[in-house]
Amino acid sequence: MKSFRTLLKIAQRKLDELGIEAARAGKEVADMQSKVAGIRAREQAEIATAAANPAFASMLPAYRLRIRWQVDEINVQMRAKEAQLAEIRERLSAAYIEKSKFEQLIEQTHVREDAERLAREQAMLDEVATNRAGGMGK
Repeated sequence: MKSFRTLLKIAQRKLDELGIEAARAGKEVADMQSKVAGIRAREQAEIATAAANPAFASMLPAYRLRIRWQVDEINVQMRAKEAQLAEIRERLSAAYIEKSKFEQLIEQTHVREDAERLAREQAMLDEVATNRAGGMGK
């Protein structure tokens, strides 16, 4: 029984660690999404500025190309991080199943121990009743 509890604690610790890892990866993905949104907002501001100033308009295509490269690079990193997050979530799911198995084993052990205890108590009560019945006949 102690070994099941120890295994349950280990499984819970693993589950907690994976949860933290998933949260970190999720935050990194969200940070990258925010970075892309910031780049896109800055791009729109530059487009508006270029529309008002012909001197900037000639530089706009090169600027937008650079922005596209930046966003593409971030998107590559984001896809890699999302794939890592999906893998962490799969491991998290497996760890949860493992933890649930230990919880079920502990519960089954409790049920079995309770049944054994009740059977012993009933056997003792039966023995006492038999002894009393046998003693009354004399």
